Amino acid sequence: MDDEKLCLISIGLVILLFAGLAGLTYVDEEGWPWEKDKGGEDEILLIQEGDEVSVDYVGRFVGAAGEPGAVFDTSIPEIARDPLVPKSLSFVPKPVYDDLTFTVGSGQMIMGFDESVLGKKEGQTYTVAIPQEKGYGKSYDELRLTVNSTQIIPMRETLARERFDMLYPLVDLERLNDFIHPFWGWDVHVVSYDLEEVQLWHQPVYGQSYKGFPWNVTVVDISTERNVITLQHKIEEIQKDTKVIFDEAQRFDPYWGESALEISGEPPLEAFITSVGGTITIDFNKEVSGKLLVFTITINSINRV
Repeated sequence: MDDEKLCLISIGLVILLFAGLAGLTYVDEEGWPWEKDKGGEDEILLIQEGDEVSVDYVGRFVGAAGEPGAVFDTSIPEIARDPLVPKSLSFVPKPVYDDLTFTVGSGQMIMGFDESVLGKKEGQTYTVAIPQEKGYGKSYDELRLTVNSTQIIPMRETLARERFDMLYPLVDLERLNDFIHPFWGWDVHVVSYDLEEVQLWHQPVYGQSYKGFPWNVTVVDISTERNVITLQHKIEEIQKDTKVIFDEAQRFDPYWGESALEISGEPPLEAFITSVGGTITIDFNKEVSGKLLVFTITINSINRV
């Protein structure tokens, strides 16, 4: 049994503990679902497709033991502003908090959220676990960029002309013998070129820090004999909320950027650093993608058009 199934079972048990006994449900002659209250006298409207509903919600990831974890979104200001409530990397405070209004079945919401409100009544609060296939979909390895924290690049390198044009699209070899590296910002000298290949000489300054990324990268070694430039990424400058925008990552590795665009169809939003050490992993997947999500939802009102 995989971890996601175990989490679903754990969350299901929690949900059952808090679930109340439902009243008697029936459908009237026009096909609308209703519920009788415990006394059997008053009729209570139950949500069906096409209803406009307003809800409050708290969306959480699942913790390591299957418990509700960090909040990634909410409509409740007290939860959003409470520093004791753990928040996810992608959590963004809203300037104004209000309940969420949507039409059931219209496609405005993720499938699992939309389906969960069906049959619920005004004032009801419940918890639902939503797997990735009914949430925000899977995550993709192609949207993760991995960078060695100690990075070695050639001082002199020979590139096929096609690769050069891909890496340096704005450089006109007919007019320039030297140019500024579009990502690192150091000087690059064109040693020679023809229709087949281009020879380059990278000329960073030893001991200087360059900042193509949001953190400093220092030149710690230059060896003509070994033909290497050694760069040290200052991983101590990378914080929990350090973000990398797609344009930065694409300039660092245009080939990776091309692959990422094929998957995403459009430039992804800013990414977060998901691991730091010998390698730095920059993840451009949405944080909610590929995850089991837990929502606690309160039905505030139902409007049947």
